[in-house]
Amino acid sequence: MMTTGSNLVRAFVAAAIAIAVGACSGPSVPFTPAPNPLHTHDCVTGKSKTPSICGTFRVYENRQAASGRTIDIHFIVLKAKKPSDRAIFFNPGGPGAGATQFAGYIADGVFEKFLPRLRDSYNIVFVDNRGTGLSHPLQCDFFSAADPQSYFSQIWPDAQLKACRAKLARGADLSDYATDFAADDLDDLRAALGYPKIVLSGTSGGTTFYLDYARRHPSHVESVVLEGVAPPHLLIIPLQDAQGGQLAIDHIATDCEHDAGCRAHFPHFRAHFAAIADRLEHGPMTIEVQNTTTHRLTKVQLSKQVFGDRLRQALYSNASAAYVPYVIEQEYVGNGVPLGTMIESSADGLNSIISEGDNLAVTCAEDIPFITEADIVQTSAGSFIGDSRVRAQQHACEIWDVGSVPAAFQDPVRSTAPVFMISGADDPTTPPQYGTQELAYLPNGKQLLIANASHDTEVDCADALAERFIRHASVKGLVTSACAAQYHRPAFATSMNGFAD
Repeated sequence: MMTTGSNLVRAFVAAAIAIAVGACSGPSVPFTPAPNPLHTHDCVTGKSKTPSICGTFRVYENRQAASGRTIDIHFIVLKAKKPSDRAIFFNPGGPGAGATQFAGYIADGVFEKFLPRLRDSYNIVFVDNRGTGLSHPLQCDFFSAADPQSYFSQIWPDAQLKACRAKLARGADLSDYATDFAADDLDDLRAALGYPKIVLSGTSGGTTFYLDYARRHPSHVESVVLEGVAPPHLLIIPLQDAQGGQLAIDHIATDCEHDAGCRAHFPHFRAHFAAIADRLEHGPMTIEVQNTTTHRLTKVQLSKQVFGDRLRQALYSNASAAYVPYVIEQEYVGNGVPLGTMIESSADGLNSIISEGDNLAVTCAEDIPFITEADIVQTSAGSFIGDSRVRAQQHACEIWDVGSVPAAFQDPVRSTAPVFMISGADDPTTPPQYGTQELAYLPNGKQLLIANASHDTEVDCADALAERFIRHASVKGLVTSACAAQYHRPAFATSMNGFAD
């Protein structure tokens, strides 16, 4: 998922699974077309000027009523080199990330490099789900360069959150942006574009979206590629974050201890990290940050919830994770500027790619209602994040105030479709065990677990395997053992040079 601002955050969130044979979260709503639903025109995409179709597809916001306010769903199709009725639909997940903003990067081969290679046979389709991208985005701006204290105190600052909800509610029913509705929008668009079956390809939280699509519309799925697996029932946002963040930090500490350069520069990283985390247990700590508006050093109070979550997001990418030992050591000796820079970069990056209102509309309806106190105790134990991330989102969802989806949404997804999963061993947001557990429901599934890789790590051999899988629509003969050990973590940084490159 797409780098913005710095290498900190790649918000790709996951592709999904496939033909479910279990209960659906709710019946698919029969399609009632909005007036003049489909509009297309020829266009080009990216620096490569890839021949494309750009368009909109009009749907009702309230699908059940099939009347009232409408949403224009924006999409881009990278045309197959020869006319084809086959298509791969890419989704960057989030929830809240629009797909079309990544079409140019993928067309140009910047990431997800296997996708443009498949244009000999497939159209590549990018759809902004309702509430994301250009499809009536539910955008909230929680990153204010002029007021850094707000985003160093809370992930979702109360005042901005309440103001944004009031603003968005004037032009949207926030209960109409759940995954079920977006999945049905997508299937209606698929039919309008003339694709009998589609390949689902995506990363991270998008797995949930495609899983839901697949169980609601099983006959329309050809195969599925999952990168960072977030299956319903097994992974509930944000329960996995505490354990995932601790897993990633533990791996960094171990790798630093076994790396001569890192060990020489940061011999006490593990202990110093634990000391900072313990300090935050007793309340916010004061750090200095460089105000991006005044360019002067400003003192702010850093809370545990912000430290834990923004650091975890820095661990999404091994490029930014390489700076963590340096950042922690500097904070330990009294220089909080590098830590402040990392937190600001993470906050700004997420703000630029995620429609936070959509993220909350989805997770407050589909995840938070199904979290129990026992779940929180179990998943928070032994983590530097503790329960701070879950409590922060519970509080935000009280303000966001949307109803829960049916409980069946959190049922396990069972599928006989071909499914290829790619997981990083150091992934702090979709830890690999959830993909492994999901394999029990996927008789035609296979997981590639890449040692040392994080959430957004892209490895050439994994791309090659994904391309082969899609062409054959089968995991048979897909040999992953050689690829599993081909990735190596980049060298640990000893300054902030290159951090924002």
